[in-house]
Amino acid sequence: MSVCCRMRTGRAVPSRTARSFFLGAILVLGGVVPASAVGQADGTSLSASMEAVQSAFEKDVAGKLLEGMDPFYRLRGNHGYLRSLELAMEALEKGGFSDPSSPDSHGDTVRFRDFGPVKPAWTPSSASLSVISPDVGLLHSFEDESGLDRTFVCANSFPTAPDGVVAPLVRFDHSKPPESYAGTIVYGTLPSAALFEQAVVQGGALGVISSYLPEYNEPSTYTDAIHFSKVPYDAEREGFGLNVSPAKRRVLERLLSGGMVYVRVIIGARFTEARSRTLIAKIDGSDSHAGTVVLVAHLDEPGTNDNGSGVAATVGMATGYLKAIREGRLPRPRRNIVFLIGTEFECSREWLRANSDKVDLAIVIDMVGEDPEENGALPLVERMPDPGAIWDRPPLDVHSEWGRGDVRVGQLSGNFLNDYVMAAMHERQKRVDWPVRSNPYEGGSDHESFLERGIPAVLLWHFTDPYYHTNLDRLDKVSLDEMENMAMGTLALVNHFGSAGLERADEVLRLVMEAARVRLGTEAKTARTRLSVQAVKDDPVQLALVSDRERTIIVAWSHWYREAVLSIEHFEPGFQSSEPRRILEANIDQALTELRKLERQALAVIDDQEG
Repeated sequence: MSVCCRMRTGRAVPSRTARSFFLGAILVLGGVVPASAVGQADGTSLSASMEAVQSAFEKDVAGKLLEGMDPFYRLRGNHGYLRSLELAMEALEKGGFSDPSSPDSHGDTVRFRDFGPVKPAWTPSSASLSVISPDVGLLHSFEDESGLDRTFVCANSFPTAPDGVVAPLVRFDHSKPPESYAGTIVYGTLPSAALFEQAVVQGGALGVISSYLPEYNEPSTYTDAIHFSKVPYDAEREGFGLNVSPAKRRVLERLLSGGMVYVRVIIGARFTEARSRTLIAKIDGSDSHAGTVVLVAHLDEPGTNDNGSGVAATVGMATGYLKAIREGRLPRPRRNIVFLIGTEFECSREWLRANSDKVDLAIVIDMVGEDPEENGALPLVERMPDPGAIWDRPPLDVHSEWGRGDVRVGQLSGNFLNDYVMAAMHERQKRVDWPVRSNPYEGGSDHESFLERGIPAVLLWHFTDPYYHTNLDRLDKVSLDEMENMAMGTLALVNHFGSAGLERADEVLRLVMEAARVRLGTEAKTARTRLSVQAVKDDPVQLALVSDRERTIIVAWSHWYREAVLSIEHFEPGFQSSEPRRILEANIDQALTELRKLERQALAVIDDQEG
């Protein structure tokens, strides 16, 4: 997951009380939808879909691919990136996908496409950082790109001469003029890119050494963790950036407090020129007019969880699902299913520009292998923007340590997808002990690309993982069982929606309405609690302010859910008139009536408290 959008601070473990939020989502809902309108034993339900895909994830394929990718330092277009794409391509071809020109493809194809501009692609080969001192010596090193300390060299650092660079190490000081750093190597606690800008670009330093490590990485516990980061590509200055672990930070600060320090930096790296290569696999739908479901995983970060796990899970889903179709264990979906693997943001945005097919929804697979018992990272479904992204209140809305996204009321557009995905994930939770929950929209991965175009999209991920964006995010931190949990929930939804028609639209209407009842009921209770605070009750100004805020939130949720209910009208491809469609439209009208009633009941709670 990209860190380009914003940094996150603080360490607050989100509440797990919301994990059962949607467990009752597929109950028959109080008079809104007749039970007979929804398929049950005929295989149309989410529960039946989950049962059908139980063997449709190839865990061994995912595990083998992940093991193959782990040694590579993957960045856009570099050696490790391209080699990892080749491994994914080999797995997909072995799993039954063919070149689009093959007469035996049956429309189930895989290919590479190069998107975007040509840019420098950086591959590290070896590096070391040493203190010129007989009692200290080597701090960090790696002999090839698979080395444990490989993230201590920032991406885009230029190589040195074979015997390296020896220079004085000076501490960064905001009060010093930048030109005072010329010819030195500058140490500081700022993130490496910020330090590089001030010391190298503005001051003429040879390079920088950063000890920055976010608090969610728990630097006091994981003292050997080294941050993964980049410095700007700068062919004019040919500088470098380095990161050090908390343990080595203490060594450098002790030495700097005692006087002059010299360090030797040796970097082996090479730049090549590359576009953004993207792997595109497609399972051809049986109805050319039915639309497309897209699954996306980015490849361009060196962590095994971030995002080797997303790539491996996506390939394991693609090969397993196609195999089940070819063997007759699952029907071919009506909709196309597309799997994208490439550079974060760029692969999805460029594919959308080049694609002419209608895209119904997207699921982004990013960091799905963290073991909650080992890493402490909860499995999360990041919802598309809803009022909880603006007014986040436990237990239903708990932001992760990634932090709040920039969402405005005018950007909210209700859709069935949030509750639909959570219902699918809870179908998996019924079968295994799994603490999955949702979080409000925060942004930072490929779901942004689809949302920008008005296409419903959610993110599947884990956070907060103390190994995230560090050298410690390697194969030993991955749980294939956790990847399987995320994959099963995803496949249940893809299989259900891939052939969705009016009977499945009725089911989704029921689960969305159940979620709406829980939401509006909870917001009413929250309003009552906040208006009951004595300091608010006794202060007319505060009472008015809190009342207005609570009304705004309730109305926003009611409006969002009315839009979500209306979005189900398009669940069935095409708009031909039919008796099932008329039944669905009548059920939607009943749901809208109920939502307005629930809104009035929630607002009446505020009226009572104002009294």
